[in-house]
Amino acid sequence: MKHRLVTTLAAAAAAMLMATPVLAAWPEKPVKVIVPFKPGGSSDQTARTFQKAITDNNLMPQKLTIVNVGGHYTIGSRQALEAKPDGYTFLLIHKALMGAQGGGMIDFGYADFEPVAETSEFCLLSCVRENDERFTDVKSLLKMATDKPDSLIFGANLGALNHMAGIQLQNTTPGAKFRFVQIGGGTANFTALIGNQTDTTVLSMAEYLNFKVKGVKGLCYMFPTRAPEAPEVPTCKEAGLGDLVYCVGSWWLAPKGTPKEAVDGLADVLEKAMETEYVQTMLKKKAMAPTFTRGEAFAKKLDATYKIVEPTAKQASKK
Repeated sequence: MKHRLVTTLAAAAAAMLMATPVLAAWPEKPVKVIVPFKPGGSSDQTARTFQKAITDNNLMPQKLTIVNVGGHYTIGSRQALEAKPDGYTFLLIHKALMGAQGGGMIDFGYADFEPVAETSEFCLLSCVRENDERFTDVKSLLKMATDKPDSLIFGANLGALNHMAGIQLQNTTPGAKFRFVQIGGGTANFTALIGNQTDTTVLSMAEYLNFKVKGVKGLCYMFPTRAPEAPEVPTCKEAGLGDLVYCVGSWWLAPKGTPKEAVDGLADVLEKAMETEYVQTMLKKKAMAPTFTRGEAFAKKLDATYKIVEPTAKQASKK
């Protein structure tokens, strides 16, 4: 009887081990990171910055390969979602994933992945043309959006980050209403703004620093403190818009069920890369904050972020 019990317990233990993937020594082969955007964008640049730091400093015994998936970002995100959870496929995305989830564009979301780490963050600015005398500050912009609803054309990528940021800006003032039109990302919005096709938009700090010498004026920075790179732009709170903050983190995620050894292993590698002079220099050049969050703290941050994003995403889906 005792022999049968021992045999049964041993069999049960073996079954549990077989059910839970265990990696002997991660990584044993190249690691793939899916970036669901075309090459050259902010997420792609972030991925390649960390890739170079990892390679140059021998932080991982295997290669980290970047795979760009063009088209709508939900395509590459779904590829990562459906990838084998073996510890060799990851996703680099930002809160646009939550926008698609909250707006009902996709039937999955951030909680369907394993959280690995957030490695940096950039914040947005409300912008107009420098020579547009109608707007001396963000309050004057919102006053016109209130007095003449739907008259001010706001350039955006509908349903994406700049659209949701514009909605949050609009929501600070009862009765304010922009007319959101499909333009695209930062460069496209700059072109439309300077060409008088739009009246206003939002840009990342890096985009603003690039475009301000070409005729763009920042009205308020969506962060609690002014940016050292652009001290002339007040925070939204200083401008009288309450605690409006809109920042975008770089999120590294893994397919659900990815072994903890791989999740923690990549987080360890990213944390070491974050400390390198190269990454610190590149992030500063792109006006990105060198934030780093992992584990339970990252998971909680994702949950808190979605509570803010979801209602805005639903509002954006109706535009």
